[in-house]
Amino acid sequence: MTLDPRVMGFYRIVFGTLLCLDLLRHWKEARFLYSVAGAFPNDKHLFRPSSGNLFSVFHAFSTVNEVHVLFALGLLCHFLFLIGYRTRLFAILGFIFVTSMDSRIPLVENGGYVVVNLQCLYAMFLPLGRRFSVDAWLASWRARKETTLADLADRSDSVHESQPTQSLVGLTALINLSFVYLFNVINKSGAVWRHGDTVHYVLHINRMVTGVAVFFRDHMPEWSFKIADFTTLSCEATVFVCIVSWRARKVTRLVAMGLMFGLHTTFGIMMRLGPFSWFLIGWSTMLLLPIHVAAIQRIYEKRSAPIELGLRATSAFALALGRVVKRLDGYGRVAFVAAEGDALVSARRSGEAEWVTEPRAALALVTQALPLGRALYFLPRILGGSSVFATLVRHASTVERFFGLDLAEREPDASSPLRLRVRRWLVYPREALIAYLALCATLQVYMENKAFPKTLPPEVKPGVTLDPQEQKGLALLHQVLGSRVITLKPDPPWEFLQTTINYPRTFQGWGMFAPNPIQEDGVLAVDAYTIDGRRIDPLTGQAPDLDLTDSKGEGLSQLRQDYGNRIRLDRNQYYREGLKEYLLKWQLETGNPNDELVAFDVYWVRDRCPKPGSDKPYDGDAVPILTYRKPGYRAPGAFPQIPYSPRVRSAEKWDTPKTIGGRVVERPRQ
Repeated sequence: MTLDPRVMGFYRIVFGTLLCLDLLRHWKEARFLYSVAGAFPNDKHLFRPSSGNLFSVFHAFSTVNEVHVLFALGLLCHFLFLIGYRTRLFAILGFIFVTSMDSRIPLVENGGYVVVNLQCLYAMFLPLGRRFSVDAWLASWRARKETTLADLADRSDSVHESQPTQSLVGLTALINLSFVYLFNVINKSGAVWRHGDTVHYVLHINRMVTGVAVFFRDHMPEWSFKIADFTTLSCEATVFVCIVSWRARKVTRLVAMGLMFGLHTTFGIMMRLGPFSWFLIGWSTMLLLPIHVAAIQRIYEKRSAPIELGLRATSAFALALGRVVKRLDGYGRVAFVAAEGDALVSARRSGEAEWVTEPRAALALVTQALPLGRALYFLPRILGGSSVFATLVRHASTVERFFGLDLAEREPDASSPLRLRVRRWLVYPREALIAYLALCATLQVYMENKAFPKTLPPEVKPGVTLDPQEQKGLALLHQVLGSRVITLKPDPPWEFLQTTINYPRTFQGWGMFAPNPIQEDGVLAVDAYTIDGRRIDPLTGQAPDLDLTDSKGEGLSQLRQDYGNRIRLDRNQYYREGLKEYLLKWQLETGNPNDELVAFDVYWVRDRCPKPGSDKPYDGDAVPILTYRKPGYRAPGAFPQIPYSPRVRSAEKWDTPKTIGGRVVERPRQ
């Protein structure tokens, strides 16, 4: 429950950066997925929501330009959160934006989206703005005005910046993180995981894999897949133990962070899983402890050279510059002394006799002494900051008049007694709300994870084969309970739980590729005919490819491949009308009238992944899920004749008719 403000500040920077990058990833699909001009228009989603308890600001933004404006506002919120300006406010606005973005199109949602939503939820309560933030800098600037060199040298006022905060949200966030790994291990109970064949199947899912995964699956021996399979389970189990361990946390927390970084970096470069891997790496930074921060500071102090910054004591501009540097110098590597001679600003490395009085050189010396300064000292030059600084030094008196700088002392800003009392009172409802959210998260873990059965004895689905030990346990339960069936989970779940969990999309069903991995592959493909006789797939801009068995990775983004995987499901048949309307407006997308589609067939092109020991997919099939022929259209004699419409079938079943070249043999309906 103890939260170090330095750790929280670092976590905010990492998390805010990931939020900005993830928004840009979604922004690329603004037209295709988030506007009425795309394949999933908001009017159809509002008419028939794809999930219960949905709220999305995106539903109020329809046109492409409106959606672009909303994404721009979201990026602004995430950036201001990243730099720590009005941190709490923009954490709340960011939470609303992220959950709205997910609720707008649940068809592409996976466990990674839930990880993002949970972190946004906890970010509203965490003390993320006390260090490494604009808020912290402004608070320090307003709290004290240094008017002498002695004031600048006094750093006693910065002691409170490292004082920890105590809140239930820290415990809740870390336990939730540990649950991700605990149930990802427990739920992987299928025979494929037990036999060590999961990695083999996963690397042959062409719609998900990257080129790196294709390289490894083509060159790694089969026995190495089994090692990778059990290594994955071992790493996930070890991460859970290291997170919850209350002993040797100095070591176990670093072990957990290292395993999470290695595990999810491997996932991220081999699979297109969306935000899952990268945001869990970001979440791992919450595991840092004050002792780790102190170790980093000692390493930095050994590698960095302290400097002396000379300032003219009678210049308000110089003292203001010193105030800025003091608040950026978190590790105390800059000592403030009187400037050499008549110089307004000068600098030198400690122990050296020669002073640097040229403004650009002094700025470079000071910048390199600040945290991350060695890595970022070139930025002032690239952005023209060195020249601007030199100009400001030459016109110091003008700058003082313009900004009203002076050496007069000022009473520090102090909150009124009433405001302080209200802040203390607000702690109790805040902690009560966190406790309620923690309770709901725990109940959702119980309700959603298959490790907890719905009934005793548990129901065994048809076709599921039990191991001898499982058969023995089930027989014992039947012997003890007789004909009784004990219900362990209410159906439907409690309404308050559904409302609390569904609106922010903070589910807790942790089981990636569980209980067994996906063993079939598939992509969405369109076989379309343009009005000028060309045959094209509008989703790729290339010729239609209705054979997946020769694929070496499809190169699809997570958004595109999950959209195809969900739109092919029977329960989402209604939303195919949006895809149909999008294809009928294809010439408007390209701006070429000759791209008008006079006929098209949308297929779910699929196959079964190769069996262990083989690299050849089998049962290749192209399942028609949507078809269109322009009424009254007849192709001119010089153009290829448009075939009959294929019979639409279910892409969830495998009782497929015989096909040749991706088309059914028997004559379908016209």
